[in-house]
Amino acid sequence: MADEQYSNQSASSSELETILSTLGSFHLYRRTAHNNLTHRRRLQFHALPLYQKSILSAPPINYPETLTRIDDAIEHNALLAESIFKHSIDAFGIDPEVLKGKEWLNAVTADDLDKVRSTLKQFYRDWTVEGATERNICYTPVMEELDRRFGSLPAEARGKVSVLVPGAGLGRLAFDIAVAGYTSQGNENSFHQLMASNYILNCTSSVNQHMLHPFVSTFSNHRSRDNHLRGVSVPDVHPGTLLAGAAEDDRFSMSAGDFVAAYGGPDTACAFNVVATVFFIDTAVNIFSYLETIWSTLAFGGVWINYGPLLWHWENREADLKAADEVAQGMELTVDEVLEIAKTIGFKLEKRERGKKGEYIGSGEGSMLSWVYESEFWVATKVPREKEVV
Repeated sequence: MADEQYSNQSASSSELETILSTLGSFHLYRRTAHNNLTHRRRLQFHALPLYQKSILSAPPINYPETLTRIDDAIEHNALLAESIFKHSIDAFGIDPEVLKGKEWLNAVTADDLDKVRSTLKQFYRDWTVEGATERNICYTPVMEELDRRFGSLPAEARGKVSVLVPGAGLGRLAFDIAVAGYTSQGNENSFHQLMASNYILNCTSSVNQHMLHPFVSTFSNHRSRDNHLRGVSVPDVHPGTLLAGAAEDDRFSMSAGDFVAAYGGPDTACAFNVVATVFFIDTAVNIFSYLETIWSTLAFGGVWINYGPLLWHWENREADLKAADEVAQGMELTVDEVLEIAKTIGFKLEKRERGKKGEYIGSGEGSMLSWVYESEFWVATKVPREKEVV
């Protein structure tokens, strides 16, 4: 399966602090969500003039009842958050004695808590029936390209085709690739995502085990309260059942760490037949580092499949960039420019298409706001370089 163990003895003190703050943020979800979403609004409601309260209290608005429904939704989400917390203690090598006091919770930041909310919302995209529309737009081109190249291979030969998925998030694409018969490894740098993917892939016991309310934390742009508070079931499939064959053949794994640091060295040179990047390359501090690492880790003739936009994550974040140990920072390039660099590094472009329009963790048809991407899809193969990159 995808189990990864993390030892306190091998983790640096800063990494251990990050693991603890991530654990703490899942542990505190219930308390902070009730406080931020309903407690404050109840205080504001009771401070209103009587006639305003009477209007809000009466049908069809029933605002006090709405706050109760929100509390119920938070409780459902908290069951998932706390399951992630409980199953991550052992998986990430944390001594339970460390968690007996409350001091370890002091490291939890507002950013940590926000990442819990976004991680829970991402379950909607990756592990629900309702999120299939979003998934299909960006995952299907990858799966179809794999099938076009390798789908006719006998099962044993297909199982030897190794695929790396950087920025694997909650692990759905890496999972789908393994279920399709390939050897798949997901890589993720976020401990929030790693803990959540570890739980969903390794620890769930059935389909639809959890009820999730992915949009409960956002009160804006809802046409109806039912849209705001609607629930979805997680997971839409049972990973353990579908991964049984992959686990038996040791064809599926998840790795933790920065992509460049984990795969840029000699140990992983020419190790993969395919690298599949979906909504990933625009997270680069330095796009050269990403492209050189993709090239390095591919076998000659290996395939790079990419789907996604170029929403450069470090744009206008000068303070954060200064802390990153990279040169050529803040180079927000166009698609044409990225592909020109790829050609120079040692890729031959075989296919480039404009992707379908689609949302990324949207709020569905009942929302008044949607962020729609028209991504780029391309396929390139690794070829020998005309001259060595210095």
